[in-house]
Amino acid sequence: MPLRRRLALLAVGYIVLMSLSGVIALLLSSSRTSAARRDAALTVISERALQLRASYVDMETGERGFVIGGNDVFLEPYVSGAANVERLQLQIRDQLQQLNSSAVSRFEEVVTAGSAWRTQAAIEVEARRTRGRAAAEAIIESKRDNAQFDGLRLATQAFTRQLDGERAVAANRRDQRARQLTQFVMLSPLVSGLFTLLAALLVNAWVVHPIRAMAHAVRGVLGGDLSVVVPAVGATDVANLGASMDSMRSSIVVKLAEATAAQDLATRSREALEQSTTVVLQLRSELASELGTFPDGWSAAADLLPAEGYVAGDCYDVTLVSPHQLGVIVIDIAGHGAAQAIAALKSKEILRAALRVAMAPGEALALLAEQMGDMNGSFLTAFVALVDTRTGRTQFANAGHPPALVSHDDEVLRELEPTGPLLGAFSASWRTSEVMIKPGGKLAVYTDGLSEARDHEQLYYGMERLAHLVSTLPCEQAEVVLKACFDDLHSFSPHRLTDDVTMVLVCRACQHDDASFTAVTLG
Repeated sequence: MPLRRRLALLAVGYIVLMSLSGVIALLLSSSRTSAARRDAALTVISERALQLRASYVDMETGERGFVIGGNDVFLEPYVSGAANVERLQLQIRDQLQQLNSSAVSRFEEVVTAGSAWRTQAAIEVEARRTRGRAAAEAIIESKRDNAQFDGLRLATQAFTRQLDGERAVAANRRDQRARQLTQFVMLSPLVSGLFTLLAALLVNAWVVHPIRAMAHAVRGVLGGDLSVVVPAVGATDVANLGASMDSMRSSIVVKLAEATAAQDLATRSREALEQSTTVVLQLRSELASELGTFPDGWSAAADLLPAEGYVAGDCYDVTLVSPHQLGVIVIDIAGHGAAQAIAALKSKEILRAALRVAMAPGEALALLAEQMGDMNGSFLTAFVALVDTRTGRTQFANAGHPPALVSHDDEVLRELEPTGPLLGAFSASWRTSEVMIKPGGKLAVYTDGLSEARDHEQLYYGMERLAHLVSTLPCEQAEVVLKACFDDLHSFSPHRLTDDVTMVLVCRACQHDDASFTAVTLG
């Protein structure tokens, strides 16, 4: 058998042995980890089961106290216990289903027994509240409540015992796999050592003596002198080995030169990445402007969620352009990414400057169209408003943007429709219209990425849902309303967004009545 084939078979045997050892160790470790996680999860469920039982006891104590004493104070543990029961039942059921636990049926028995007792307890509470203590005590004397609570207690105990049994099984499996893994780890070095010894003896018999003439050159290479040439002498296999060694030496020289060049390139790439990251972070900060302080009775909140990366094609600005005028700007450029973000930032600065020099919103859009030109074939929508913080009088212009919402007293009183087309590679003009924001009113401006977000069934979030949510929330603090809107969006569409989402909310606190919300076109 040729020398190369013998060495190859030896190497293959070593690789197979090491691979097999790795697979066995991985399987044992994975099984132990899985059992440990199951044991930990069952422990958490057991703790929550104890909390559930304690909550039921609190409810029963409060209900008994109210029936006997008639004081509503006794109902506090009953009410708080009910809330804890609902929360704990949801958590326990979810965890049991994730673990595919056999205790699910036992837990459903606990839920059923708890529901039956709570129904009976509610009857007793209602009887005590409406018909007096005698009626409630008559129901209690029927022993129905006690029997149902005893049934709940027994169901809880049975559920806990089954959990303890599953925990014991998981713990035993974990400990067993840990022992097996320890034994395997202790045995592996011995097997590896024996195989290595056998390999050394075979290599010494097959290789060492024939290549003694090459040893000096090889030691020189190993010592770092890559200029030493390894001679190709002896038998064909050995001579080929010498030639291969010298080829490897040459390859190492080349690779070292390439590695040096690659290291320089990696350093330059890292420095460029650090610089790019700084630019992206600054651009993100400029797109989502920080909101300052506003006059008494007014608050504003805004947020921007990019569809990809860290920057978006949306941007907004909410700032005082004069002591008593609040400027609101929301822009949505077609597409998303760095190029669109830069164009959005430029558009925002032009509109902000126009409002600061007392241009009406429609005039500001006209200036933007003039400054941006044909926008390289792209287009944008924009909503621009000036809010007088003394009276609530609001001038606005809408360039093809989704209708902004003005709400008051739990209803949407006005949808601020476009007053002109979107802004692109064509000439156009935009009207400036007017609306009043009374005390307790809200102005909500958003991009179509919000209203056109879809759930897993590809249904749109829709403006109607947003309008209902905005109109029904109190308007003391805009941040609270904005957070509720985004929380509702995330619950509706928890997956990754397909378009940038921006929303700006301006709230006027309830103070005194003002003029109506009648819209007036200014020009």
